[in-house]
Amino acid sequence: MTAKTDKGTVINIGKKEYWEIGLDAEGDHRLGAWQIKDIIDLTLPPRKTTKETFVTELPADTKSAEVEVKVTYFPAPGKPIEVHKVVKKLNFEK
Repeated sequence: MTAKTDKGTVINIGKKEYWEIGLDAEGDHRLGAWQIKDIIDLTLPPRKTTKETFVTELPADTKSAEVEVKVTYFPAPGKPIEVHKVVKKLNFEK
């Protein structure tokens, strides 16, 4: 999630990742299938929605900001697929 102010400043607001964690017998994170003894499922299942809250401060002289939220799927490391994107313009009264 990012915000771009009316002055052109881009602010990274936050990021939430959903994924499976493979654990070995000692509880350490592992990637190799032969090492994984247990799975912790932290994924976002298909068609399930969730709400996340991010809080940030914008510069005091900001009159408006364009907030962009993207959902990106990584079927393989370094291979992102943008699934959904929403951009909304917010105006602030002084």
